[in-house]
Amino acid sequence: MTTMQTTDSDVRGVQVNVCIDGVMSVFQSRMRDILDDHGIEKPDPHPDEWYPLEDFLEVLEVVELDVGENALTKIGEATPQFVEWPTSPTTPADALEHVVEIFEQNHRNVSGEYHFEQTGDSTGRITSTTPYPAAWEAGFLKGVTEIHGSEYARVKTVDDSAEGETVFEIRWE
Repeated sequence: MTTMQTTDSDVRGVQVNVCIDGVMSVFQSRMRDILDDHGIEKPDPHPDEWYPLEDFLEVLEVVELDVGENALTKIGEATPQFVEWPTSPTTPADALEHVVEIFEQNHRNVSGEYHFEQTGDSTGRITSTTPYPAAWEAGFLKGVTEIHGSEYARVKTVDDSAEGETVFEIRWE
């Protein structure tokens, strides 16, 4: 996870609530407990309320450490279907062009962005400077393409050596 300053940053509840709505029902009670343990108290987060980003990032870290990287990726993958899209992307590439807007509308006082470069008919590169863990972002990017027309997507982290920057290669069909 990046060491980016997130102390005064917030995330909308719709994105936090994916920890509950985006997982299998067998994990929902556990996710509620993890959220509660990190100051995002029961009942479930309200979609239009703001929650401390630092607390949410701690929740994601606990998920990765206690449940596994795959669970973190699945939460990221479910996120695009729950957030409100400011535009109506018609292709995976068009949707990837707009992920920065999703980030901006669901966060406040947070540094970070996404930059998309299409590298082929069904391939691209995303550079992220957000504070999210790479496994969550890989799932998020996969989910973005799959709800916007691709049957399958593969995302791999190709470079996370620069402080505060992660580069992903994505291919969709």
